[in-house]
Amino acid sequence: MLDFRQQQTDQAKENLMLEQKKLSLLQQKLSELLQEKKATFKIDDFNIGRMQLQYRYILSLEHEIQLATAAVAQQQQQVEQAREKLIAAKKESQVLEKLEEKQYNQYLLNNKHQEQVMLDEIANRKKFSLF
Repeated sequence: MLDFRQQQTDQAKENLMLEQKKLSLLQQKLSELLQEKKATFKIDDFNIGRMQLQYRYILSLEHEIQLATAAVAQQQQQVEQAREKLIAAKKESQVLEKLEEKQYNQYLLNNKHQEQVMLDEIANRKKFSLF
């Protein structure tokens, strides 16, 4: 059971890393779009046709930026959900580890008790055999 929980924890870690990588790529794309928009505002010549073209391009970039921002927000939620799943998996694994540790300590205690009973019995036999 503990091995199964460990596998779930490992899988949750991998899933979290994958979601974080997706988030990083989306954030990078958003940053590139913002840089592109900023660079587009630099007008070298003041030609009306060029300015209209740049205006349309900026509107297109703003739309892409809005979409990218929404994608980043959604991916952040995915990352948070993956993080919560990892935390839950770790807690379950830790509970089982503690339970296993308690059972092992109880096993050692029982063995020690049985050993003491056996030693007491041997000591009592020697006393009675001397008489």
